[in-house]
Amino acid sequence: MKYAVDGSLPHSSPGNRRYTVPRVLYRFIFPLCLLFLLVPFVHAQKPGSAGGRPAGGIISVQVRFADGRPAPRGIHIRLEHAEGGAEADLETRDGGKCEFHQTSGGVFIVRIADSGYKEVSERVEIIGNPMAYVLLTLVPLKTDAPTPVVVPPAGSPDSISVKDLSIPEEARQEFSKGEDSLSAKNLEDSVKHFQKAIKLYPDYPQAYRMLGEAYLQKQDWQQAEDALKKSIELEPKLTASYLDLGALRNQTKNYPGAEEALKKCLELSPETPAAQYELAKTYFATGRWQEAAPLAESAVKALPDLASAHVLLANIRLKQRNGAAALHEYQEYLRLDPDGDMAPQVRDMVAKLQKALAS
Repeated sequence: MKYAVDGSLPHSSPGNRRYTVPRVLYRFIFPLCLLFLLVPFVHAQKPGSAGGRPAGGIISVQVRFADGRPAPRGIHIRLEHAEGGAEADLETRDGGKCEFHQTSGGVFIVRIADSGYKEVSERVEIIGNPMAYVLLTLVPLKTDAPTPVVVPPAGSPDSISVKDLSIPEEARQEFSKGEDSLSAKNLEDSVKHFQKAIKLYPDYPQAYRMLGEAYLQKQDWQQAEDALKKSIELEPKLTASYLDLGALRNQTKNYPGAEEALKKCLELSPETPAAQYELAKTYFATGRWQEAAPLAESAVKALPDLASAHVLLANIRLKQRNGAAALHEYQEYLRLDPDGDMAPQVRDMVAKLQKALAS
């Protein structure tokens, strides 16, 4: 999912997917006032268009046993570049989860690298989307040894329900195939596999969520919303579904709905920078830039290589009448994505700001 210069997702209309940076007036210097009376609109790049060097983001990893129970704390997970070379190492926390915060994008391999367990790996991309999700199955090498029983803390969203344990193996296999297809950008196949998983097990919230993600990438907004809402209906604590639903509603300009979904996401997981970023976009689009500011600042701090977040923050700095800070954020965007489709317009903004600030 690519983000527009004004912090928006690309417009849902297939014929006109352009967004503009608002014209902003400063009160402290006349040339700068004149500048923003003359600044042309800065248009968004179209979905699927090529950008420059991909930005970073978060790779969210969930490790589970084959029966659906979460892995124990302390399982060693390694992140590697697809072309070779270790990138980072983490251990799972309660609930069998961990998150890699990457300062650069690309294609990676996430693998279980823990003695006593089979080496299992999945391919994942951070290209045009600040969030990626990986599900790994933990397979003990000693099959005669009992697997540990993991009990998440009381009230944890990582707790496993009876429904999780009753998911048929065939449905899990279709789900895994769907994830593989989605990672490979084979959207049609991914939709088919997730639909098969749901047919085999209709109460499969994770399958509905990933089906929603596939439809989201296909820009089938209504189907995506229906799938994500069903996922939430089946599992009200599935944080990623609220994040995707909020991003979708930002895309379709349903800002009240986006705010509702993203606030719920942050209620369940307060330190989710992608949700902070999306909610900042919601607030900015509805003229509430003062509320957007701290969220955008947190998102940029957590995701410093997400180019579009710097542009959103730059727009907020303009609203704050802080030309120097806005200039810095626009320059950060160009440093991160110098050859992107939006780069010429951003360079024009930078040149005009530099001229005005030097006057």
